[in-house]
Amino acid sequence: MKKENIGLVLSGGGVKAIAHIGLIEVLLKNNIVPNIISGTSAGAMIGALYAANHSPLEMISFFEKTPLIKVSYFARNKPGFLDSEKYAKHFSHYFSENSFESLKYPLSIAATNILKAQVAYFNQGPLIKAIIASSALPPLFSPVDINGQLYCDGGILDNFPLDPIKKYCNKIIGSFVNPVTEINRSEINSSTDLVYRAYHIGMDVTDIKKFKYCNYVFSPPKIDTIGAIDTKSIRKAYQIGYDFATEEIETIIKYLKY
Repeated sequence: MKKENIGLVLSGGGVKAIAHIGLIEVLLKNNIVPNIISGTSAGAMIGALYAANHSPLEMISFFEKTPLIKVSYFARNKPGFLDSEKYAKHFSHYFSENSFESLKYPLSIAATNILKAQVAYFNQGPLIKAIIASSALPPLFSPVDINGQLYCDGGILDNFPLDPIKKYCNKIIGSFVNPVTEINRSEINSSTDLVYRAYHIGMDVTDIKKFKYCNYVFSPPKIDTIGAIDTKSIRKAYQIGYDFATEEIETIIKYLKY
């Protein structure tokens, strides 16, 4: 029998993306093991942690222990408020070999080449810089230099990176945590909130068109109660993902059989 490759596409979304971890835990509990992974921004972080064979508890621990904003990380002589590359040390404990080739499962990471105005997909070579580049949301974080090119948040051009893995998968599960719904004015209370909202109003139209290529797309309706940089809601985002995945697991199994 031909081996079945189950793809897992993880959108960005900041703290919202931690709902992906809840989904992954429920999938694994039901013997559904995605083995080809793709992600953007926080989805790239989670995808890399999963591909490196870290448990859901270890994934949550990574987000709880990694600071989002730290005074000593302020950027000097480069664009952006925070120096993205200063975050590398937080990743080294989880990715000691620092390479795509060392991962248990193949992984693709989307980032935006800000010089060429093109999306780039990383799937080989150094891992940590690619993860950080994919997550470097401007103007909060500085772009990352990789081989003389500057890369930032992959969500600018591809927040649902289906394309790099589509042809390799028999089945595909998508996880998307950025549905554009009406929000209250009180939810736009920082420059980051404003930039994040503006990004997703435009990009979600393109992302949703890709859903037809997935067997199932996970999108927990309560995830909009969490802000993209609300680090106090890490456990809440995980629980929303876990609870909704538990409700949906029979549906997921059904669609994977088709």
